[in-house]
Amino acid sequence: MVNNKLKKVLDDKKLSFSDLKKLLETKEIKINNSQLSLYSRGKRNPKNKKMWIDIAEVLQVDLQEIITDINYYLSIMNEISENSTEKKDKTENEKTNDSLFQELLSLVDKNSPSELEKVYRYCSLVSNFENLSKAIDKAGVMILVSSGENEIKKPHPAIAEKVKVNAALIKLDEFFEEKRTSKPKNSVEKDWSKFTK
Repeated sequence: MVNNKLKKVLDDKKLSFSDLKKLLETKEIKINNSQLSLYSRGKRNPKNKKMWIDIAEVLQVDLQEIITDINYYLSIMNEISENSTEKKDKTENEKTNDSLFQELLSLVDKNSPSELEKVYRYCSLVSNFENLSKAIDKAGVMILVSSGENEIKKPHPAIAEKVKVNAALIKLDEFFEEKRTSKPKNSVEKDWSKFTK
């Protein structure tokens, strides 16, 4: 089994396995505390390695902060890459996310695990942002919450999550914007004019 720093990341953020479980539930991932504990101690690894990406995303850290074993990290990235190429019958949102994925992939060094992870993380954050927006649209900006015998109106909790996701997107945007500006112009298209005159 692979050692990881999940427990340290949780401790640094003053979070428990229950907190992590709740964060994962926002992504519609059902898991129990004992499974998370087994993962953190390296006693068991998730069947679907994408779980590590999901954990990193909800904790708003780079995957490398949790998975320090480079071989296991690369196997996670490889499995995700293989799974994404196998998907068919995609919705319009997935197609849009694929074009975003391809655009971001064209900006990074594909041999750099940390840069590849930023691409996956950015696309996943975009998806989370869209899902949070849908939840707010469906329930409304203000929701009724039971407080003892009374019901009070409170802002939808997804609004605060959306702000956090937006902040993470802005931070990653800076990285990709730097990549865009440092990329040579016309690096994709070659100038063939001298051969056609």
